[in-house]
Amino acid sequence: MWPNNDKQESLVNLGKVIAEKIKLTASKHDRKATFPHEHFAFMRDKGYLRASVPTDIGGAGHGLTDLVLAQYEIGKGDGSTSVSVGMHHTIVGTEVEALNWPKKLRELIFSGIVKNGELINSIASEPDLGSPRGGGRPATTLKPNGNGQWLLNGRKTWSTLAPALTYAIIFVAVEDGTGDTARIVKKMDSNGVSIEETWDSMSMRSSGSHDVIFQDVVVQEEDFISRSNPRNSPNNVVSGAAWFPLMLSGANLGVASASRDYAIDFARNRRPTGSSVPISNIPHVREQIARMESTLLVARRILFSCAEDWEKYPNERNDLISEVAMTKVKSIDSSIKITDLAMRIVGAAGLDRSNPLERYFRDVRSG
Repeated sequence: MWPNNDKQESLVNLGKVIAEKIKLTASKHDRKATFPHEHFAFMRDKGYLRASVPTDIGGAGHGLTDLVLAQYEIGKGDGSTSVSVGMHHTIVGTEVEALNWPKKLRELIFSGIVKNGELINSIASEPDLGSPRGGGRPATTLKPNGNGQWLLNGRKTWSTLAPALTYAIIFVAVEDGTGDTARIVKKMDSNGVSIEETWDSMSMRSSGSHDVIFQDVVVQEEDFISRSNPRNSPNNVVSGAAWFPLMLSGANLGVASASRDYAIDFARNRRPTGSSVPISNIPHVREQIARMESTLLVARRILFSCAEDWEKYPNERNDLISEVAMTKVKSIDSSIKITDLAMRIVGAAGLDRSNPLERYFRDVRSG
């Protein structure tokens, strides 16, 4: 059962505190598609933004299982906030496992997270490229300027956390005749970096996933995280690979759990005119509630067990990576099924935008 130790329980409890706070304004930000800066200020004050940073740098040193459990709790309060802050922890947690960055750069960024609550995310998707996971060369370019520096130009989409980011890790094409691609890191307040507020999605509307534009941004050699091409692709591609799918899964199952709770509360209190008992007494409704409960229970056990196995058995990660992918699919499919069932229980009232179920129903589709 989880949480299964005091350290884990402390982070889960913090996740519950965060969820109770952010759910008060989640609907407002969803309706206006505004970024919830106050949610992140609260998490910063509570120390949640440094949860995944190692203790030797001043962080809390929480691993993947702890963070997935916390993300599940935060997702109950607001899916957009949970997914967004999960991206930040994914970058940190992945680097803690993989140690792919230059040491000096890692210490600089991790120290900023601990001291100032700074935020980081990878921004790689583009209008024509889509996600780099599908292959292809980015249109965002890095060209030498003849002074030992580089000039960065391009546009990135789906840049989650854009309004609050301190650092962005950017996937670029190196245009120096090598055919290389690279990942570089730049501060978002650098000259030539701007945000175009394009995010107007059906789901996760307050995630701040706007376009980021780079125009002649100066890049130094020390800004490079990695550089490769198809002939010398990185060998260590498994370490850290579980963080994104499992953190995303935790957030979405948290949203599904909130929809389950809303539907049950609705069924317990809904008494049609002329009836003396609530609709929770109807056998069909009780059956649908049982379906929600069983779906959620199985999905949570698979997710939390998978995260735990990833941490406990690092030498088995090459075999576990396919299980991670299947766990993510199972988690998202289950989240969609649970919100579908919740909507069937609540009926047409669930479509009203004054009720959170309508937001839950939309948000899990993004997974």
